[in-house]
Amino acid sequence: MTNHLLVTAVGEDRPGIVAKLTQVLVNHGANLEESRMAILGGEFAAVMLVTGEMDANKLQHDLSALEKDGISVTTRATKPISVDKYRDYTACEIFLRGADHEGIVHSVSSQLRDKDINIQSVHTEVISAPVSGSPLFCMNATILVPPSLPVETLKSDLARIGDAQSVDIELKVRRASEAKSDAKR
Repeated sequence: MTNHLLVTAVGEDRPGIVAKLTQVLVNHGANLEESRMAILGGEFAAVMLVTGEMDANKLQHDLSALEKDGISVTTRATKPISVDKYRDYTACEIFLRGADHEGIVHSVSSQLRDKDINIQSVHTEVISAPVSGSPLFCMNATILVPPSLPVETLKSDLARIGDAQSVDIELKVRRASEAKSDAKR
């Protein structure tokens, strides 16, 4: 039976953390199927989907032993999502840019929640604006819009949020081939 395990790891940033984590996976015959890894503040953080015929309990035990190296690891059993769950949804990308301030992500995510829109991924960062050097908040998100909601209606709703938050929000429909690969995840 194929096991699916969600693994999260956090530790003070330094070279070699990914190698330590993946060595444990290799030792158990586990496949790193999907991951998101980044340095956030001074910490390295990883979220990984690990699959395989491995003994999940033994893998969890060996991953928890990384605590001695300063890497906190948690695991959770999971299962693949049904391919049919979002079959008729429209995959879209949100691109948001504007002066950094509190509440931007909450405003957008609340609007999406209220419309039963599924957020597949979100990436945020604050960069220096090109000319002024002031903090510029950037957010990119992949979402799945239910068939009952016209994309043009969502664009209008997001434009209103953009005006209220003083940010630019662009919504683009993804190509069918990109959407199909996301729906399989």
